[in-house]
Amino acid sequence: MKSTRTRRTAGRTARLAFTTAAVAGLALAAPAGAGAQDAAPKAAGPSASFSKPVEVWAANAPLRVEPRLNAHSPASFGPGTLEGHCQKKGDMVDQPGRGKSDWWTYANLPQGSDTLFISNVDLVGGEKIEGIPDC
Repeated sequence: MKSTRTRRTAGRTARLAFTTAAVAGLALAAPAGAGAQDAAPKAAGPSASFSKPVEVWAANAPLRVEPRLNAHSPASFGPGTLEGHCQKKGDMVDQPGRGKSDWWTYANLPQGSDTLFISNVDLVGGEKIEGIPDC
């Protein structure tokens, strides 16, 4: 009968061999010339490579994960400045005395934060913000 120490060592060796084989298999499955950056998952949502300051005139304007009124709103912001990256049509927002728009801007805080959608009704600049590209 094998000692407990021998069984533990054999188990560790088997796990190490399995892990090494699995990693080697993943490396072989990657496309030729793919580096670590190529294999990394892409960020969800529109591109955040372009940015332009946008002014939020509203107080506590909801920031949403999608340009929809029923989308999750993990934060609110305003008044103040956000970095706008692009605009996308979504749900119509009709606020008496504030305006009406179905355009939403994908934005984040200048010092960095999650990038979320804000209705253009809450931004200075009208229904569609000039100088911010479509998503």
